[in-house]
Amino acid sequence: MEERKPDIKKGILHRVQVLYVLFFIIGLMIVGKILYLQYGPKSGRLRSEGTTITYERVAMEADRGDILACDGRILATSVPEYEVRMDFAANGLVDSIFLRDVDSLAYCLSDFFGDKSKSAYKLKLINAFRERRKNRYVLLSPRRVNHLEIKEIARFPIFRLGQNRGGFIAKQTSRRLLPHGDMAKRTIGMVNQTGTKVGIEGAFDSVLHGIDGNVLMQRISGTFRVPVPDEMNVDPVDGIDVVTTLDVDIQDVAEKALREQLETMQADWGTAILMEVSTGEIRAITNLTRKGEGNIVEDYNYAIGMNMEPGSTQKLASLITLLDDAGASLDEKYDTGNGTAIIGRTKVTDTHGYGLLTLKGVFEKSSNVGFAKAVNKYYKDDPKRFVEHLYKMGLNEPLHLQIAGGQNPVIRKPGDRWWDGTTLTNMAYGYALLLTPMKTLTFYNAVANDGRMVSPLFVKELRQYGQTLRTYRARTMVSSIASDETLKEVRAAMRGVVEEGTGRILKSRYYKVGGKTGTAQIPVNGRYTDRNGGRHYLATMVGYFPEDDPKYSCLVALKTYNAPGHRRFYYGASLAGPVFRAIADRVYAKNTAWQDPLSQRKEKTDEKPRLKAGCADEMREVAYRFDVRYEGRRGRTDWRGVEAVDSAGIAYTSYEGWSDEVPSVVGMGLKEAVYLLERRGMVVAFSGVGGVESQSVPAGTKVRRGMLIRLELGCTPLEPGIYLKEKKADSSADSVASSGRGD
Repeated sequence: MEERKPDIKKGILHRVQVLYVLFFIIGLMIVGKILYLQYGPKSGRLRSEGTTITYERVAMEADRGDILACDGRILATSVPEYEVRMDFAANGLVDSIFLRDVDSLAYCLSDFFGDKSKSAYKLKLINAFRERRKNRYVLLSPRRVNHLEIKEIARFPIFRLGQNRGGFIAKQTSRRLLPHGDMAKRTIGMVNQTGTKVGIEGAFDSVLHGIDGNVLMQRISGTFRVPVPDEMNVDPVDGIDVVTTLDVDIQDVAEKALREQLETMQADWGTAILMEVSTGEIRAITNLTRKGEGNIVEDYNYAIGMNMEPGSTQKLASLITLLDDAGASLDEKYDTGNGTAIIGRTKVTDTHGYGLLTLKGVFEKSSNVGFAKAVNKYYKDDPKRFVEHLYKMGLNEPLHLQIAGGQNPVIRKPGDRWWDGTTLTNMAYGYALLLTPMKTLTFYNAVANDGRMVSPLFVKELRQYGQTLRTYRARTMVSSIASDETLKEVRAAMRGVVEEGTGRILKSRYYKVGGKTGTAQIPVNGRYTDRNGGRHYLATMVGYFPEDDPKYSCLVALKTYNAPGHRRFYYGASLAGPVFRAIADRVYAKNTAWQDPLSQRKEKTDEKPRLKAGCADEMREVAYRFDVRYEGRRGRTDWRGVEAVDSAGIAYTSYEGWSDEVPSVVGMGLKEAVYLLERRGMVVAFSGVGGVESQSVPAGTKVRRGMLIRLELGCTPLEPGIYLKEKKADSSADSVASSGRGD
């Protein structure tokens, strides 16, 4: 036994030695592998891959610039939105915590979004947790949420632990917001992910977008990353704000008026444009399409993209050509007969027969026959001269708008493929040529602008951090479309259209309008009558105001369809006129500078203002503000009557009434009278308008609760002879405005 012990000991030592050698060899291999990876031929690539896994350069999107109205109000802006996601394989997400709180998280998600039940959310969460090795990132929100909502969601169970321990991920995106809804939506435009660019958003995308930056991010654990200082980091440069020429208030009126007219008249589509005369700035532009009952959308910019035969609005160009080039006179006469005439190879018709008219009358009545005869009289043998004068006035010039989608005018000339023996006659009254509504308005604006034609302007400046970087001005297309004498004559004719002719709907007692109506048939497949016998019409009203000193030009056009047997309105005055009038009225009301101050009206300054009886202190204040001399005691809150001292002053007569007697309210406004009488429990009935002229129950009569008293209204306040009996002041009476008008 003793001899075997040394053998066992020796065996153990041998095994230990073998293990030492083995471990030493393995260690050498590890060190060798490390040295190979660090300094071997593949070390550079491996080092680069390791850095890539740990570090990542992430793009930082620049904030898109805003689109602003002319007064700085926001028309389009970018707001952050978030998608709620969860990393079910986050390093710090513990199984026990998830299983403990998953029920509460499911309840919160269901309650917040309301699209699924609590049990449905819980099942989705548990299944995603089980499948986390296959798909660790799962979208949980059925919609994008805003900043306030994401802050609330971040406090939900599990999520409140953060990204590493709770797996909460809020993926930020950006959404373009239109604070005023669909207002001028097509003009404001859009830029989508497919690269489609429309309107101002598309035209100024390069400056609105800004310059994206980038930052080096280091992954700490899981998906948690932090920015790392690096000389290659580039801060994003925010986009530049675009200031448009649009006026929100006028735009709102234009859209509402056009929308209401489309719905009421069952028209197919319409456009309305308001332009500032001297600058060419577009203050309002709306384009609406009726898709069905109650469904009106803005999906196409008809103002700049719809090239059509303008109809009678083109007669202004014909009139200028006749006066300025042919030397015609507004007083020369043309026989329009019964409204039908054969002129050359063309049958020309009017809706009515006007008989013998002067050229001015032809324009005011918008006679096709009259214009066809006048143009053929002077240009039948030289039609090229007529067309060349249209060109001279810039009617064939493209507008070169700041936004895309505009169509160019189409005006034929002799020798062109489609010119024939009927073209000149048709051109005379607005057919055989194509213009957009914007082009037509630009021409009328030139007449209002003393002959100077300017291109329409949608954007007036670029701005960043409140500082103007660039300004835009309208381009002068034609310095003068006609002589001063011709412009004077055609403006008189346009005034006559509103005063005596087809545009009387625009006649206003407050301001004058120079305008022209237009009603054009629209061809479909080359025919003006469809196979069912129906006709398509373009109804237009265009003009400027105030007529004596034009500040704005406006065009409204609506397209409608008249089926056989239907009698819808399709004339320019009846269909487009109400929208024009609504816009013009709003512009006039907004511009107080156009309105004469009350102090300049003679009938208001020759006599002092008249007051009604009422609260003494308020009467005294009104008299003071209107510089009317008064007599009476101060410092009392009683009610008083008034009497004339002379033409320049007022004397107060104190009314001292007891609560149990009927007061005299003669000379008061209705509000004050009703207030005093009802405080005493009386029932008041009245008839007429104005101040109180008489009362059915004499003053001083003892009051019985529920007593009926009738008031007759109609007297002028502060007439001589109106006196109120002096009695003890009713100091309990509340202050009521004594100078207000009777209801």
